[in-house]
Amino acid sequence: MAATEDILAKIDTKIDLILDNYDSIADYKIGQKSVSRHQVLDTLLKARSVYQELAEKEPYESVDHVAMDITEFGEDISELIGDDSG
Repeated sequence: MAATEDILAKIDTKIDLILDNYDSIADYKIGQKSVSRHQVLDTLLKARSVYQELAEKEPYESVDHVAMDITEFGEDISELIGDDSG
């Protein structure tokens, strides 16, 4: 499964395409048939909101470098450079 950030990027791309060509989501009616293309944008915005919430809840840790070390007594004194928790 694609990462949440990848899905958000795809949704943003589709929203940008719609905003660049707003006529592509115009509603119309021919006789008894009607097409509500605006629902495409509504659905994308709702999906983006859901995936944005998931992205905010998803654990994230940026580790740029790992410095491994153990003391003579076996104590782990490794350092994760770029990790804010340490």
